[in-house]
Amino acid sequence: MSRPRQAAPALPSAWHGDRGGHLWPKDREVVLGDGTRVRYAVRGPAEAPWVVLAPGFLCPDNFWRDLAPELVRDHRVVMFNHRGIGASSEATGTALPPGAEHYTIPRLADDVAAVLDAEGAATATVLAHSMGVQVSLALWEQRPDLVGGMVLTAGTPGSPFRTMYGHSTANYLFPIVSMAVAAAPSALSRRVFRAIELPVARPVAVGIRAVAEHTPWTGMTVYRAHLSRVHPRTAIWTARGMQAHDAVPSLASITVPTSVIVGTRDGWCPASVGETMAARIPEARLEVVPDASHTLPLEHPDVVLRHLRDVERRAARP
Repeated sequence: MSRPRQAAPALPSAWHGDRGGHLWPKDREVVLGDGTRVRYAVRGPAEAPWVVLAPGFLCPDNFWRDLAPELVRDHRVVMFNHRGIGASSEATGTALPPGAEHYTIPRLADDVAAVLDAEGAATATVLAHSMGVQVSLALWEQRPDLVGGMVLTAGTPGSPFRTMYGHSTANYLFPIVSMAVAAAPSALSRRVFRAIELPVARPVAVGIRAVAEHTPWTGMTVYRAHLSRVHPRTAIWTARGMQAHDAVPSLASITVPTSVIVGTRDGWCPASVGETMAARIPEARLEVVPDASHTLPLEHPDVVLRHLRDVERRAARP
């Protein structure tokens, strides 16, 4: 895995190539050994316990909208963008995504480790959503010294395509879609991505059970605008990384306090997946939230915050 070369603590709040979607301006960066520039923000009291927010697939900061302002009161909070997302550069610092091998889950986890190392964080509680669950579990596999506890929300330990909607059909369809998008002209792919900003996006998202009728749609506004600026190949390469990664064999080795939170209306990560994951993690605590969808952190920030504080209490016990 590539290691950080340098950290720059004082960057302008915006620069060329920034895709937006920020709750906090990304005013810090770490430069990986392969040239990737991972940009992030840190807020909260200097001596407070560390929390790192691990976002989902192609997500900027919108899912932390109601959580981060509460956490920052008594935590040192790290909010970062995955490579190719938000303010972070594409892999290797290039203008275009160079290849799928640079967007694997272990590489994304290595980016998180680089940020924490640059900040001198000895250990942090990891709050993860969606793909961030895979990244957090990979961080545990690679750098368990950095992980003091985990709150795993609406995510899977292995390929989400194998369990989406409760069956594996998507796992067989994804390679076809992947090749089609990769082969399509960039301009055409970008037009398809921009469709998420159309008014029809909400009923479609409800129909495919990505969100629920009660999901705060204002919380999705920056996500939709940001997604239209993400390079389509970044999306495909990252999705390939999700499909290839499997942390199930390492679940039994987890020794830090862990909570798993899933919703009953999440088609992308069915509740049964969370139940199975929690059963395989020693002493993990599980909560299945009625009527919650894949946007659970936006719908029930109070539930997520309660579990984070519970994980910290358990970690503090002798």
